[in-house]
Amino acid sequence: ISDWSSARSPRSIANCLSSRLTGVDRRMGAGYTELGLGRSANGYAWLVTLKPSAVGSNVTVEKVIDNDSVSEPELRFAIARCTT
Repeated sequence: ISDWSSARSPRSIANCLSSRLTGVDRRMGAGYTELGLGRSANGYAWLVTLKPSAVGSNVTVEKVIDNDSVSEPELRFAIARCTT
């Protein structure tokens, strides 16, 4: 999808996405939160990376593999709801 900013914190966005989408795998690292969506034997369909910024969060969403477990329209709707 792409990159953008949100006034919400990474934790708030991650919690919101986890409540709206099924099978969200959350991993945290030094300065980022990563959400894997649509897990299959080949990996995740989508990868959402959340990094704190001075005004909230930077959000990066990328399609990793073709997997229909989480559709792009469903993900776009959840991202829009959780980042505003």
